[in-house]
Amino acid sequence: MPLAYVPSPSRSTWHLGLFTFRAQALCAVAGILLALWIAGRRYRAAGGPRGVIEEVAAWAVPAGLAPAALGALLAQAHGGLWQAVRTWDAVIGFPGAVVFGTFAAWLACRRLSVGTTRPGTPSPTRPGTPSPTRPTRPGSLSRPSRRRYQSRRPKYPARPKYPARPARPSGLRGRRTRLGPVAGAAAPAIAFGQAVAAAGDWFAKQGFGHPSSLWWAVAISPAHRPSGYENFATFQPIFLYQALWSVTTGIGVAWAGRRFALPGERVFALWAAGYAAGGFTLFWLGIGHLPVVLGLRAGELGDAVVLIGAIVYLARTRHMRNSTYQPTQEPALESDSPVM
Repeated sequence: MPLAYVPSPSRSTWHLGLFTFRAQALCAVAGILLALWIAGRRYRAAGGPRGVIEEVAAWAVPAGLAPAALGALLAQAHGGLWQAVRTWDAVIGFPGAVVFGTFAAWLACRRLSVGTTRPGTPSPTRPGTPSPTRPTRPGSLSRPSRRRYQSRRPKYPARPKYPARPARPSGLRGRRTRLGPVAGAAAPAIAFGQAVAAAGDWFAKQGFGHPSSLWWAVAISPAHRPSGYENFATFQPIFLYQALWSVTTGIGVAWAGRRFALPGERVFALWAAGYAAGGFTLFWLGIGHLPVVLGLRAGELGDAVVLIGAIVYLARTRHMRNSTYQPTQEPALESDSPVM
């Protein structure tokens, strides 16, 4: 064992009465909460109303976690059909999270309708109808004089009344929420949340690679060392590399979106390309015997599909730009609005 290394936590589970708390799950929850907070602030700064990010996340987060949950449930499966399902889960893990989460967010945006009128503000009156709070102009007739003047005017037939307006649903009303601003606000937030969630692999003694003698190598106890590596004590901390790469990707995506006035769709595609490129590179440091599909290991194939798809989308939409930022009093909805 080298003289300098990163020790592993002594425990990753805590029991409190009838409840069991696992550090890996707590880190994942903390990452989701951090991502929601950052995405909400970014969306409101772009002109969006409150509550939209939370409404969309209620759909997108469970859908995006479904492939990862499937892989966790089948982690101990061996042989037969279960092994085949695990193989396809490794192939579609990250691509499935991106596709399912994006599709769920799109459905949530179609169901969520917000507008420019805030709750509690009076609706505008029809043309020609006096306002109930209209002040009396200087020099106008008083109420008794106006009554005598109106009594001498000829009688005209009553004007037809406007038809009753249909009832509108309660809450904010207006146009349908666009997916682009929501996705652009969430892209860097997801990257920072992934950096926090990567710490869960450190507690669970997972996410390490080949043996290493570097001073930042992580020490793994003998009970958690893979077969064939029982004589090695320190390994490459892939979870640390993932966290650093996620933070770098989040900062770079946020800067690029602001610097080049990118629309939300391109910001999200830029994040997907950056995360997939990092995952594809870090797979070479991992230990495992994943099946080979089309000349690549299962995890590498999934990252390659996302990377190529994101690059193609960025190339086809290279002329999309946002000229101005959405003012803070107008929500970022149907019209193009920038995402920082």
